[in-house]
Amino acid sequence: MTTDKIGSYEEYAARYNQHLQSGQLGCCGEDLYLMAAALREEGARTDELKALMLSFYFDLNGTGSGPAVNRNTAKRAKEAVTASGLGTHEMEELYLDTIHQDTLPAPVMSVRDSLYIFEMCLDGRHDEAEEILGRFVGGATK
Repeated sequence: MTTDKIGSYEEYAARYNQHLQSGQLGCCGEDLYLMAAALREEGARTDELKALMLSFYFDLNGTGSGPAVNRNTAKRAKEAVTASGLGTHEMEELYLDTIHQDTLPAPVMSVRDSLYIFEMCLDGRHDEAEEILGRFVGGATK
C-alpha cells in the first residue's frame, strides 16, 4: 500500500541499498526508519519491527552524527512489538536474527549488549540506556 504521505517500501528499500553500497551508513538509519513507516501502513508489524531494530542499531553505533539512543525509534519499536504480539523471548530472538555482529563495520558494542540497550528503551529507561552507551563510547576511545 502506497500513500502520498509515506513513500513506498520499495522506494525506501532502493534508497537504503544505494546508501549501503556507497558506504553512506549515516543515511541508512533514516532509510530504515522510513521503510518501517511504510511497512506500518501496510500492516506488516513484524517487518516494521525488524526495520526499526536495524535503524536503532545503526543509530546506537554512530553511523549518523555519533552513537545515540534514538528515542523516537524506540517508541515506534515498542508500538510495533505490542502490535505484533511478540513476547519478550520472541522479540529477543527476532533482534538477534535481524542484527548480526557484521551488520556494521567497527560497531560500538556487541549485538547482545545492543539488545540490552534496546530492551531498556522499550521499557522507557532512555536516560539509563544513554548513560550505558556513554560508558561504551568512553571505553572505546580510551
